[in-house]
Amino acid sequence: MSQTNLPTSTNQEYLLVDKNQDVVLRLFRSYYRAHQNSGKLFDDFPDFFMVKPIVLKDADLVTRASDKLILDDCVHHAQERQGYVGVNKQKNPKLNYYWLELTVMPFMLGDSITENNKNAFFFVLCNFIEYTKQHPKVYGDITAEIDSDKDLALMLKEINKQGDKLKALLPLYAQEMLVRFNMNWPITEVNKLLMTLRDNDQSWCEVFFEYLIYVMGRKG
Repeated sequence: MSQTNLPTSTNQEYLLVDKNQDVVLRLFRSYYRAHQNSGKLFDDFPDFFMVKPIVLKDADLVTRASDKLILDDCVHHAQERQGYVGVNKQKNPKLNYYWLELTVMPFMLGDSITENNKNAFFFVLCNFIEYTKQHPKVYGDITAEIDSDKDLALMLKEINKQGDKLKALLPLYAQEMLVRFNMNWPITEVNKLLMTLRDNDQSWCEVFFEYLIYVMGRKG
């Protein structure tokens, strides 16, 4: 999901979650069983697509125990939340080979942040920031000091930049397929957001976490 470019040569069938079973199984068997990682098949499928977990459950797809563990765990968690398995295509441009990374979809607060779902997290964070702007009496307005605080302005700019990357997928997938959160932002949801932000490995996220605590504490 970190890459969302969809060239015209992309096989659009992968993007249709109700119809992509055959092409996805073909891809997974080539990658996980035949251990292929280059060629036209890999050139033509999109950088990100989703598949129903039932398609991958108990299918004879993998030969390596480590691959089976990762696949089974992702399928299990996707089924638990009645969601999807996100498939991210990564490429080594120097050696010209691809590899696949799997993500549980939709993203929910409390999920571990990875390179493949960070855009979804920042999309949710952008929503919360906008909520505080529209409802400052609840938690305080996170953006109130943006004109006088250059560091805050830079952080908000980066958050918006990351969150906007998810928007490229919205013409392809409904928002609830990509992220799931309570847009009314009760305190339990806010606490999940704060903990997820605190545990993000980007150093400025810890600074922003402390700023949120400061604004909300001052409001309280």
